Amino acid sequence: MKDKKQLVLNFGHLWLIAMEILVIAGAFGEEGIITTRFYTTDSNVLCFLASIGYLFFRKKNPKAVTLLRFLSTTCLLVTFTVVLTVLGPQKGYADQFLGGMRLFSHLLCPFLSLALFVFGEEKVSYRWSAYAVLITVVYAIPMITLNALGLLSGPYSFLKVREQSLSSTFFWIIVILGGNALLSLGAIKLQHLRIGSQS
Repeated sequence: MKDKKQLVLNFGHLWLIAMEILVIAGAFGEEGIITTRFYTTDSNVLCFLASIGYLFFRKKNPKAVTLLRFLSTTCLLVTFTVVLTVLGPQKGYADQFLGGMRLFSHLLCPFLSLALFVFGEEKVSYRWSAYAVLITVVYAIPMITLNALGLLSGPYSFLKVREQSLSSTFFWIIVILGGNALLSLGAIKLQHLRIGSQS
């Protein structure tokens, strides 16, 4: 039974890797290295690396792989939520969830990664949610700085600090980081419920 579960998990990660290859190849093929300005691209690259880590290194360094899987899953959930609440209303849900590679990057990869985290990783601590928020802060600081200096516009409307008030900027920082924390805690809670139901 355990071997069968591991086989299913391995297949899930192979499927996730295949989708991420399409997403990453499409993103870099269209824009080159500048595509890394998108949180979505960075999240999907991280997810690709995390699944590679799961398949090849989980026995050598299980805690590091689990942390990487948790961070990539949370980042993808942030991507999905931002699309659902901000980009979808702005640009249309059909375009943002079904258009081109966005079907994978905005919809399928986040939920498959979440399922694999909930059912395939060792139990993690709620304290790990701090790491999930930190990785978004690491993305946000250079993006906000470049926008403030006028060297970059966006790529998301809430990052355009020169085009909005200071209070709006603080509002978005609180909302996104707060949402990030809630999503990470929610993923951990789902995992704990799954583990509790099996004990």
